[in-house]
Amino acid sequence: MSEIQVRLYKATLLTGVLVSVACMLGNLIVGFPLLINLKWVLLLLLCSISLFYANNWKQRGRWMFALFCFLIFVLLPFAFFDSGGSNNNAIGYIFLVLIGTTYLFEGWRRIFLVTGLILMFMLLHTLEYFYPQLVTVYPSTSQFWDRMFQIPMLLVISFLVILRFGKEYKRVNNKLHEMANLDVLTGLYNRRKFNTAIEEALTGQHGSAWLVLLDLDNFKKVNDLCGHAAGDAVLQQLACFLRGSLGGGQNTVSRWGGDEFAVIYYGDATLLGQKLAAMKADFAAYVAQYNPTTDISYSIAPVDGTMQVDDLLVQVDHLLYAEKQHKHC
Repeated sequence: MSEIQVRLYKATLLTGVLVSVACMLGNLIVGFPLLINLKWVLLLLLCSISLFYANNWKQRGRWMFALFCFLIFVLLPFAFFDSGGSNNNAIGYIFLVLIGTTYLFEGWRRIFLVTGLILMFMLLHTLEYFYPQLVTVYPSTSQFWDRMFQIPMLLVISFLVILRFGKEYKRVNNKLHEMANLDVLTGLYNRRKFNTAIEEALTGQHGSAWLVLLDLDNFKKVNDLCGHAAGDAVLQQLACFLRGSLGGGQNTVSRWGGDEFAVIYYGDATLLGQKLAAMKADFAAYVAQYNPTTDISYSIAPVDGTMQVDDLLVQVDHLLYAEKQHKHC
């Protein structure tokens, strides 16, 4: 099972416990016979055992399948005949079981359980039609109060279950979105996100923008002298400097690849130059503990909407190369 399925499974078990307790109390208040609570006692017991094994991956699948088989082939038929047949609230519980089955199971288990649920529904109503004496009949007053209690409860529980499922899938989707757009080491945007941002910048919808390409000089010496763990720490600290100096607003700070970084900056070019110079000095002071010759080279090019992305990247790359050559002269 995936992480999200495990979380949803635990939520389903807790729901089963709460439903069992609530229905037993409701039946006592309405005045139904004590025997009618037998099914809820069994459900409470099975959900409690399943919760105990919920973190045991070897046992979890078996108990989960056993629980839903019990719901479909034992609890629902017993509840149907013992609580007034089609006049009771079995339909609501059928839909609740269907929701859980759809989200929690895959493959043949899902097909088996959903098919079994449909066939059981058809069988129960057929038996009620041809053998009405099988159904226990209760006074209309008892049925009225039972519905007044259980139908709102079913609606609330269904809402909460679907809401929980929706939140879990939203959380997973957000996580996947981060994984698709963020660099794992530095936490900055990756090249995929940069490509989207530069296309957007070329449209000019957010105002004038500047493309900054940064590269570390003599970064290999940090790895050679201090190890790759130190090299990772340097890249992470540089990411912090970049995020602090140039992040925010519509700006996009990304790791271009290796020891190269790219920034799309919206704003004044003079202020951008001042920020880069200050960040360069801060980084030089930091990296000196590893290797005093390691430094930053960077180039700046205006994002011209008349240019293609490839042409813009070639331009800023040539400027960066010229900056590096100038340092070595």
